Amino acid sequence: MKFLSLAFLMIMIALASAGCANPSGFHATFTANSFNMADAGSSYETGQVNIDFVGQRASSVFEFYAQDGKIYSGLTWAFGTNQTAYFMDTNGNCQESPSNVAFPTGWPAVIKDDGSYTIGVYPVEMLEVESEVTSVNQTVFFDTDNCALVSSYLTNADESNPGFSTINYFNVGLPSEAAFQLPQACINAVGSSKSIFKFNHRHVQSASKALQHTLNALSK
Repeated sequence: MKFLSLAFLMIMIALASAGCANPSGFHATFTANSFNMADAGSSYETGQVNIDFVGQRASSVFEFYAQDGKIYSGLTWAFGTNQTAYFMDTNGNCQESPSNVAFPTGWPAVIKDDGSYTIGVYPVEMLEVESEVTSVNQTVFFDTDNCALVSSYLTNADESNPGFSTINYFNVGLPSEAAFQLPQACINAVGSSKSIFKFNHRHVQSASKALQHTLNALSK
């Protein structure tokens, strides 16, 4: 998924009328189901995401089940101030890499408000988010009563190649400072940046796909 900015900045009337001020960050547990997506194939992912809007930091804990049957899991951290990112595998091995993550600064402006819906009996607003990558279209469902991101629905932009993905967010709140603290293995890797994995908005290898789409859903 993608670390992206929105191409069009518009006033989001629904959020403004609900009085949703920009929070300092975002934390949630998530599940993501995908079928034939242009950037991820068919897959399942679960984990946690943490985003610090003010400090320009992000982290994730993820387990990614790929279409080929392989399972990828680990932890990621990204820092906007020094443009570095870290990936630690389940064996405790940590790698540092350059990063050009586009961090959100708060709730998004959107290109289109598709109206009010309910998930079960709970009211949400459906909002279209435009990304820089043309292969995937993204829509988010937002709880305007509680000012909370509920889920994100994605489709392949190419209608001749149908693909779909849904990301659901649970226990939404603010991240703790501990979520952005590097473990000793990553501290030991500081200054050893190599292009072992790319942590940016074009391609991510061995890193959370849902974190990328979450960042895109929140980007301004």
